[in-house]
Amino acid sequence: MENDNLQENDIGVAAPDATPETDTAAKEAEAAVKEAAAEEECIAKAAEEAAAGEAAATAAKDAAALEAELAAEKDRNVRLYADFENFRRRMERERLETWGRAEHDILSGLLPVVDNFDRAIGQAGDDPFSAGVKMVHAALIDFLKKRGVESIDSIGKPFDPAFHEAVAYQPSPDAAEGTVIYETRKGYLLGESVLRPASVIVSSGAPAAGK
Repeated sequence: MENDNLQENDIGVAAPDATPETDTAAKEAEAAVKEAAAEEECIAKAAEEAAAGEAAATAAKDAAALEAELAAEKDRNVRLYADFENFRRRMERERLETWGRAEHDILSGLLPVVDNFDRAIGQAGDDPFSAGVKMVHAALIDFLKKRGVESIDSIGKPFDPAFHEAVAYQPSPDAAEGTVIYETRKGYLLGESVLRPASVIVSSGAPAAGK
């Protein structure tokens, strides 16, 4: 019976009661754990913010580099377009100039033919051959007019070196000095430019008395 009581006392030993010192230690330990957790949270948040800032800086740097690259590419494209437009305009100008020179040369080469027809018509009669010559002359003049060629009206006009080429000066009782009194060769315009100046005789004024 004594042994049973002893065994029961061994098994039923109670834990010592808590003291103020143990409560304080527990509270301090709990506070330390919370402070450590808060510090860890702050460190993690700071690291996250730093990573986000670094990522933003990298993204901004990449965006700036891309923007600069796009600006350079745009400038290059603008320059290429400007060069192409200059080339196109130059080629068009050269084409027109080449065509203009060729047209000028061809039409100028026809003027001596017109001169020969003018002289032939001046000697022509009423026979069928002369009528044929006049028809060919009329067709040639019509061809020239359709291409913008017009004769220069010279006789009775003041001498103008832009349109006339003086071959002689002679007195005239009817024309003032400097007036075209005779045309030795017709002049022609191509549009607004002179295709060939008119060869003319210019009045030097009234003849001297007694002559």
